[in-house]
Amino acid sequence: MDRKHLKTVAAADLPRLEAEVAGLTALRESGTIRVPAVGRLGLADGQAFLELEYLDLRSLDRAAGATLGRQLAALHRHGGERFGWPADNFIGLGAQPNGWMDSWPRFFAERRLRPQLALARSNGADRLTLQDGEELCEKVAAFFLDAHPAPSLLHGDLWGGNAGMLPDGTPVVFDPA
Repeated sequence: MDRKHLKTVAAADLPRLEAEVAGLTALRESGTIRVPAVGRLGLADGQAFLELEYLDLRSLDRAAGATLGRQLAALHRHGGERFGWPADNFIGLGAQPNGWMDSWPRFFAERRLRPQLALARSNGADRLTLQDGEELCEKVAAFFLDAHPAPSLLHGDLWGGNAGMLPDGTPVVFDPA
């Protein structure tokens, strides 16, 4: 790793960087998609830091986007026995509960939708929105009666700001959740 990119956060936020390392490591080990190499992780001068490989990234073009799509399909074929992740992590600055579950609809309702509803509640969402959200959580399994998704490895927070391409057109993803 010649050139480095250094991420720093408050020392108390070291778990965010540890979760990022775990996600990048899992993605790299899948052998399906390019991610920045991980260097050192630690604490210094009251801050947590993560050293990553510096990559000269640019926006995805059409060809790189198509390649990324194929790579993500290959990534999603890397599965496990259950839905979840070995540890809670973060989506942006927010905590993201994981914990293993045997049912994808139940995982989605309990680990993804309900935490967002709790956040909405704490931010003053109206009663009808919260009621509709809770009803959705109760009924989400009904949307998937004939679908039986297999547990698979995901990036977890993939949007345009967490993907790019190298000058040679190789897609890269980063900041996984």
